[in-house]
Order: sequence, then C-alpha cells, then structure tokens
Amino acid sequence: MDLHLTGKTAIVTGGGRGIGKGCVTALAEEGANVIVADLQHDDETLAYIKELAERTGSKIVPLNGDVSSEETVAKLYEEAVEALGPIDILVNNAGRGAIRKPFHELTTEDWRSVQEITLNSQFFMSREFVKRCRTEERPGSIVNVLSKSAFTTNSKDNTSYICAKAGAAGLTRGVANEMAPFGIRVNGVIPGYVQTERTYPDGEPRTERMRALLPTGKFTTPIEIGRVVAFLSSDAASQIIGACIDITGGTML
Repeated sequence: MDLHLTGKTAIVTGGGRGIGKGCVTALAEEGANVIVADLQHDDETLAYIKELAERTGSKIVPLNGDVSSEETVAKLYEEAVEALGPIDILVNNAGRGAIRKPFHELTTEDWRSVQEITLNSQFFMSREFVKRCRTEERPGSIVNVLSKSAFTTNSKDNTSYICAKAGAAGLTRGVANEMAPFGIRVNGVIPGYVQTERTYPDGEPRTERMRALLPTGKFTTPIEIGRVVAFLSSDAASQIIGACIDITGGTML
C-alpha cells in the first residue's frame, strides 16, 4: 500500500526494538524519514537502522534521550529537527513493563517509575509536538501505543501499569478532541500478545501454552502493529480521530 508518506518525518520513541522497531520499519517502508529515539542504541540496532535505510532509501537517524524527562524531550526535538527538519508524525511507544507487586506493596518509587516512563513520556512528547505544529501552523499526526490492560484489567499485581496505560488512552482522546480543529490528529493502537526479540520465543513450553489460548492461534508481530501505525499516520486515515484501534487478535472479545 502506498500511503504517500514520502517526504514526511516521524519520531518513534522506544524505536530500537520490539513494537517500536516494527513502527520504524513500516514507516520507512512507506517512504517516511524516521528519528529512532531511545535511551541507547546497541550495535544490533545500529546495524538494522543502516540496513533499513539502504533498503528503503529513507533517512533514519538514531538519537539518544530519556523521554520521561521534560528537559531531555526539548533537546531531543531540537536535535531531530536539525537532523531531518520539521516533524510530521509522532509515535509514542516508549514505556516500561509492569512492576509485578500486589497493590498494597507498591512503593511510591514503583508507582512514579511506571507513570513517568509510560505516561509522562507521552505527555511531554505530545505537548512539544503540538506546540511546534501550532506555532508553525502545520498539521500532524500522533499515534500512542496503548495496552489492553487499559481496557481489560484481569491481570493481577499490575495496577501501576494499568493506570499508566489508562491515562495514555485518556490522553489520546483528550488531545484528539482539542487538536482536531487544527489538523492535528491523535489516535492510539492497542497491541495484544506481541512476539518480539524478548517475548515468547518459539519452542518454549510457555510460548506454546499461550499460543493455544489466542483466538487467532498466533501472536501479533511488531510489523503488523507498525503497519497500522503507518496507516493512522497517513492522510488515508484523515477521518480517524481519537480512535483506539484493537490489534489484539481477538483477545479483548
């Protein structure tokens, strides 16, 4: 599918691996130039970025930064614009996994850590993006990576993560409502059980037990999520605003 993203520039947070890597790949394959923002980039990630740039012809630039820091976010945008010009697309993917503790055993630091990395990063990145779009009178697209935990809270010892992702879902709809009149669209995607470099390795008993429980009989892959993100980032999705797209393979039914 040609989504006409050639000439557009995107930032993907947490873009070095997993779902973020799938988003970077899909956007680059559709012609967008991409800033891959992450805390750090290992040799494997840098090699992949080089290969993807050569294969697609897109400019792909790795930048380091902690997007849960307000000061770092401002600096990251400056570096991104200097490298590739104005940003058209923001994909908020960075986050941390759950701190698995019963609610009454969560420390204040546990709570703050999850909220800062998973929710505050989306706020800081989105606010800076919107400020720049409004100042420059430019349209833009934000896609937030959410979680089924925000909508189905059946997992135990997971309250801090549930609250962070529920906040991200609220952020998605709230900003979408405010910014739609200015041509800034905001949407979210809800991944299901995703098979990445670190989760659900083939051949392990746990992986096969989980696979058997999935309605489709297969895990979601990062590139499948990335392709939906690329679509939502394009003018083909111009009437999709404030949506939270279920990519869980039926696990929320």
